[in-house]
Amino acid sequence: MTNKPIDKFADNVEQSIVPVTSLNNIDITPVFNEIIEYAKDQAVMGDLEATISSVPSKDSLDWKLISGVLMNSTVEWVVENKGDDSTNSMDLIKHLQKDVGYLLQRLGLAG
Repeated sequence: MTNKPIDKFADNVEQSIVPVTSLNNIDITPVFNEIIEYAKDQAVMGDLEATISSVPSKDSLDWKLISGVLMNSTVEWVVENKGDDSTNSMDLIKHLQKDVGYLLQRLGLAG
């Protein structure tokens, strides 16, 4: 992960923050720490609302494509390896990874 200027700034602010009390003599330093952590998270994650809104809706054909490809991939692997005692379970994971890559390309999420 690259070190962004906001990270350096937030780290310096966090280290130099002094205890702060409100007018009612309540320590509000943890609130400032949470604000700093939130700002750091936003710098790394970006706009979460935009990310969430890009997920297909529940009745989208994308989900049918995803579930169909993954189920087909699993059945295909089982058929190919039926009765093969030397089959490694990692082979299934590799097989699924290949098809997940295919899905990402079809959905325009990978190059």
